[in-house]
Amino acid sequence: MRGLPTLLRLATSRGALTRTMATNTVDTLIFDVDDTLYPVSSGFSKHRNGPIVARFMVDELGFESEAEALALRDEVFRVTHSTLKGLTLASQEGRLPKPFEEPMLGEYWAAHCEFDAYLPRNNEFREQLAELQELGYKLVVFSNAPRKYARRCLDSLGLREFFRDDFIFGVEDVMPACKPEAAAFQTVLDAVGADAASSVMFEDSLKNIRACRALGMRCVFVEEEVGGEAALLGDAAKKGDADLYEAKVRRIADLKKAAPWLWEKCKV
Repeated sequence: MRGLPTLLRLATSRGALTRTMATNTVDTLIFDVDDTLYPVSSGFSKHRNGPIVARFMVDELGFESEAEALALRDEVFRVTHSTLKGLTLASQEGRLPKPFEEPMLGEYWAAHCEFDAYLPRNNEFREQLAELQELGYKLVVFSNAPRKYARRCLDSLGLREFFRDDFIFGVEDVMPACKPEAAAFQTVLDAVGADAASSVMFEDSLKNIRACRALGMRCVFVEEEVGGEAALLGDAAKKGDADLYEAKVRRIADLKKAAPWLWEKCKV
């Protein structure tokens, strides 16, 4: 059992963090992509993480079978939380039949994923983003997937126009770190000129939410159903996790109802 001095220090530090966040005006909104800007139930993550990535590894990396490819991909994904980073490390370790180069995955996913079949235009959330943009927020995207792929997702969802190209970040922009490492989030914050205490992260991953909260960011948890990449990573809820986010939504278009305080910001 923790001693009384330790408990008092923890309570004091948490209280200080809460007070700091309460006195900082939010000016930056950072959105994850996969299973956040579209629902798990769309089946798109299963599509991308199953047949598409398997065919990529057979076609481009020389694996003899999709089953063999997926076994290695899932192994490195669970360790690194990113297919691109995982394959980069596996290539460096000589575990791939052919060398993997960083641009390859984004190019393949952008060309072969069936975006329009799985990711319809999200008109409801488009309206909300337009309002948030009008209120003067910095709108940022940060994905643990390749940047080119993330931009293609935004195109299909009809959301690309709300994000400056230099405010759309893929994992290659923060490597060798990646989510849920604090350094990955800090790199994005620094790049857009934002402070953690004035930023909100929208995520489907509790591991990422824990990391963001530790930096002093506010968070909104998106959880439609258990599944997608979070399930593959064993990203289960822990006691106290509900205290780490300001709102929880089933789908991103529920944001205005769940977090009306974002719309209370004065126009700038």
